[in-house]
Amino acid sequence: MTPTDDMLEAALAAALAAPPQRVRRLDLPDGRRFWLKRVERLSGRLRLQKGDPARAFAAERQGLRVLADSGIPAAGVVREGPGWLLMPDAGPTLPEVAGQPGAQAAFAATGRALGRLHWAGLVHGRPAVRDICWDGLEARFIDLERFRPARRGGLWQAVDVVMFAQTCLTRWPDDPRWLDAALAAYAVNAPEGAMARVARLARALAPLGWLARGLAVLRPRSRELRAVPLTLARLARR
Repeated sequence: MTPTDDMLEAALAAALAAPPQRVRRLDLPDGRRFWLKRVERLSGRLRLQKGDPARAFAAERQGLRVLADSGIPAAGVVREGPGWLLMPDAGPTLPEVAGQPGAQAAFAATGRALGRLHWAGLVHGRPAVRDICWDGLEARFIDLERFRPARRGGLWQAVDVVMFAQTCLTRWPDDPRWLDAALAAYAVNAPEGAMARVARLARALAPLGWLARGLAVLRPRSRELRAVPLTLARLARR
């Protein structure tokens, strides 16, 4: 075992011995960074709201393996054990990248990666901008707790795109550059007819946009509510 491996193993052992956290950052003396992810511990009420955390963790473990086997960029796994995964840092998340040099490339890479994922017959489940990292070359998916296999071109792949667009317009409602870059790349990398399916879904969900507008009157500070009609209008026009 090399000294570098010794350093990693010592940091991992200390992290596993510490009080459990869902996600813990490990900064090594040589400058490397890792993330230890464990099964989330939920109270009875939160468990009812969020579902079985062990099942979600198993879905993420499966998703990381399947994406790696399919050549789709995702967080790597360097160590794993019962109820935990150790992953190397995959770079800043998209909200940290937006507005920085190279942001257009990062969002285009995101659309390309999501298209490849859908070509492989897979569904991310929640491709929120905060759950995608940019390492300077690839957009890497993390947080795959809602991962599932799917029929290529199915409804849940269209839902992936709606989810991604919603999180973009929640954060940047007045700056469409990042979403546009991702959608343009997705359109040329996704299965045939994917954008048409997204547009049909957006039009079918139009009543949610009307509802969100009404609720936004009562909750004027909700960025999520304000983003719903923006998202559906943007995707409906393909």
